[in-house]
Amino acid sequence: MESGGIAVLARFAAGAAGARAAARSGAAVAVVDAFRASTSICVLASRGVRVVPVASLEQAARAEADYRIGERGSVRVAGFDFGNSPTELITADLRPGATAVLSTTNGTRVLNAADGAPVLLTGAFVNATALAGELLCHGPEVAVVGCGWKGKRALEDEMAAGAILHRLCERGVRLDGRARRAAEMYRARPKSDVLRASAARRLKRLGHAADLTLCLEEDTLPVVPRLVDGVFEPLRRGTGEIGCR
Repeated sequence: MESGGIAVLARFAAGAAGARAAARSGAAVAVVDAFRASTSICVLASRGVRVVPVASLEQAARAEADYRIGERGSVRVAGFDFGNSPTELITADLRPGATAVLSTTNGTRVLNAADGAPVLLTGAFVNATALAGELLCHGPEVAVVGCGWKGKRALEDEMAAGAILHRLCERGVRLDGRARRAAEMYRARPKSDVLRASAARRLKRLGHAADLTLCLEEDTLPVVPRLVDGVFEPLRRGTGEIGCR
């Protein structure tokens, strides 16, 4: 597949180091934290809320925002308006046009590492098709970054990244070796494997089983949050290639 007449190459990278390297290379970057930061940002975007991702709780406490959203170790931060729970956010009384500051254990840290990329998007299973379509507009090189958990691989992020890369492959995009393996993993492994992984077990133990169901649904939130001047702006809905002109 070509973007503006140029063949597109898609890469897979992992963690903050991978995000930083992808941004420095000049690639368009999509950061994937399926459980749960990317999914929560998609929910907020779908409801017309602007999202400011920050790495530290101190930054979140100081930021000017209508809502403070955060977790550490999957547990809601004391004094914040919401935890990083997409099922909580999807039903909450949120004002369209409001601004939320978000800080999470892994996702916002990796997003901050990718700051400086010419295009920085986020998503997971819930917007895989729309996100793949948007990435097509930003070749010649794109990178899909799986956040992981505390510096380790996370099955849910690699499979969600694989869902996006699979859709890019279907559209004729060339995948590098790691990207191809992530797409193959998505096609070959059932989501029941994700539910047995450590992140899912932790969220179930903390009472967030409903979040798992929402996070694993595909293409339910066809929005593509894009970071502009430090803020994820709610973009218009679509089913792919929504940003192409």
